[in-house]
Amino acid sequence: MLPADDTNLENLFTWSEYVNVSLDDGVRVAQTATDEYATFLFKDKSDNSTASFQMSCNLQSDLAPTTSTVYLQVYNRTLEEWETVDSDNTTAANTDFTLTGTRTIGLSDYYDANHWIACRVYQEAV
Repeated sequence: MLPADDTNLENLFTWSEYVNVSLDDGVRVAQTATDEYATFLFKDKSDNSTASFQMSCNLQSDLAPTTSTVYLQVYNRTLEEWETVDSDNTTAANTDFTLTGTRTIGLSDYYDANHWIACRVYQEAV
């Protein structure tokens, strides 16, 4: 099952993996998943809880999104649920694609008390 909240995942990135995914340069961090969800959780900190924000993730999967949709979500702390902001179900396997989304209203719903937001990308491994 997918995590219900933004608790850190069991497999954390190493420092070099954080560096690898910080730029859109084709360098990837591989993840395997069999009969479960391949999930990446990203958190970002702001100086306040009123700044609008954009989410963007450039990725690829060896399981075609045409077979299993890939989702980008943001965690809504007020509703205590993940909201889908973008998805892809048309890209072929091993092909770059980008998921994006923006939040400009109701911003206090997404920030925690320390001004962190949480986003995740996931795909069910079928």
